[in-house]
Amino acid sequence: MSIQAITTKVISTLGNKESLIPIMIKDGVDSTSLTLKSFKEGGPIEGMDRAIDEYGTQAIWIGGIPFFKKLIDKTAYKIAKINPNIDPRIIANDEYAKWAKDNAKGIIDKSGQTVKDALEDSLKDGGKLAKNLYTGKIIAATALTLGTFFTLTKLKQKNTKNKAISELQTVKYHDTYTKLSKSEVFSEFEQKNKQNNKPSFKGLGKNVIEGIMFNPVHNMKIIDAGITAERIGCSRNKTEFMEHTIKEGAFLFFIYKFGNMIEDGINKLSENMFKKPIDLKIDVIMDENLKNALNAGTIADDLAKIPEASKSLTEKLDFIINNPDNIFVKAAKKADIVKCVKDKAGNSVVDTSKFIDTNDLETLAKNLKNIDDKFKMSDDCIDTFLNKTKALKVTSVMANIGISCFILGYLIPKAVYKYREWKTGTTKFHVVEDIKNEKKKDI
Repeated sequence: MSIQAITTKVISTLGNKESLIPIMIKDGVDSTSLTLKSFKEGGPIEGMDRAIDEYGTQAIWIGGIPFFKKLIDKTAYKIAKINPNIDPRIIANDEYAKWAKDNAKGIIDKSGQTVKDALEDSLKDGGKLAKNLYTGKIIAATALTLGTFFTLTKLKQKNTKNKAISELQTVKYHDTYTKLSKSEVFSEFEQKNKQNNKPSFKGLGKNVIEGIMFNPVHNMKIIDAGITAERIGCSRNKTEFMEHTIKEGAFLFFIYKFGNMIEDGINKLSENMFKKPIDLKIDVIMDENLKNALNAGTIADDLAKIPEASKSLTEKLDFIINNPDNIFVKAAKKADIVKCVKDKAGNSVVDTSKFIDTNDLETLAKNLKNIDDKFKMSDDCIDTFLNKTKALKVTSVMANIGISCFILGYLIPKAVYKYREWKTGTTKFHVVEDIKNEKKKDI
């Protein structure tokens, strides 16, 4: 594989808003930084508490949804004799379902089942069973993943409590009590006991299931929201409650919102200052077909052939099938808006079991027109123009990852421990002190 192909693959993955890889990288930096900071500032017990929480959560967060989805695919879907690879958005639209079945070609999976047969199975009795199965799968997989995390949290807290008590029992009671009773943490803990104030969290509002069903990143937002709610709700004292609030609030913002803000800002800067639009996916920008179309000046003519917005859904989808040589169709396939599958003869054909979002197609058409217009106004030759565009696209993606990782990996952990030091007078793990003092009261 060439360097250019590797670069394209990496930047395409990191810049894909529907990919979990960029989120996983940012979360990995955040988890590692907080864990190391916990060992350094809070001591070995907090370090292990944090390591179990962060890396255990990461394993559940990354693997939970796919595992439970696959489990449901192998059980409920198999019993119902419905292929889980059929997008339920196709089934929900009668016009789309008819078009998909009429144009179905190719093999849908390793079992050898054809796309046409899989669609017919999913469309029996109006597709009601297939739609209900999919909705149930998303809800069940999400709930089971959150349940697994909740179990991990309880086990982690129990482990930390046992270690704190064990540490307490290795020190003489009188010396330990004298030392702890002078600390601000101990005084605050005693005062909290008198006031009987325990942090509470009532959870998040109801989420609309339709908003998460078809996008893995949106689905992950629900998981992250649930993890945030559980972490805050299971806080062991008020200081930990606020630490989780700071950390989780910043995490959600910089993972899901800030990255898009950086990208949008760089995109506008690139277009307004350098006259190089970078809204297209890197796969399209680096595709030889785009280069040839820009150089030949045929993009405007190809875009003019696209059915107007007033045309029927069938006409718009038929255009994709019937015009494989149009630059718009080639770009749609390269951008993964239109997915392809192999037929029995080994030829690549449009996979009609996968949903084609016409809104994404409209956005693609606008972006193609924009880059064509900018090239026509540019004094650069085609190679220079595209090389500059590629460089700006790479910069945009890497800046998104780099800035987010710096904030999550350095600034946020620093803010959490600054808050702890301000609140308790020390960066040591206050939860351990609370557990020890509670044990002494029992004695």
